[in-house]
Amino acid sequence: MKMSKVIMPLVASTAVLGYVVKRGGFPVKFSRAVSDIAQVASDATVNATEKTFGGLEKSMIDELVSNTFRGFKAVINGDKLEYWYKSASGKSDYMSSLTLDSAGKLNIQIVKGHPEATNSPLAFGRKLIEAMKNQANS
Repeated sequence: MKMSKVIMPLVASTAVLGYVVKRGGFPVKFSRAVSDIAQVASDATVNATEKTFGGLEKSMIDELVSNTFRGFKAVINGDKLEYWYKSASGKSDYMSSLTLDSAGKLNIQIVKGHPEATNSPLAFGRKLIEAMKNQANS
């Protein structure tokens, strides 16, 4: 079943209910239900289009970033994963580009930052490889 067949009626009904609530056709307590329905529709749309890198979903990669020292975001850009991290002082943002070659080897390239400030991308790379192995084994 296509996702659009599920989402489109849900979005349309949410819009109609929102209009009726705004006009005062329902008691105020229904406005919370409309808000909840809109949130569910939004979450379904985001989860249906979630990107992957090396077999890992973006949400899993975001969890790895948050558990890596100085890491603060990751962006999947085509076949590359951009890993963003802070400097030791926390004043500068650095970025490294991670790619997978045809053999499945992870390559890390420092795009923005100092070559000697590679501890965070290397630690993130190790965690990413471990997560990809765990994903393949399960």
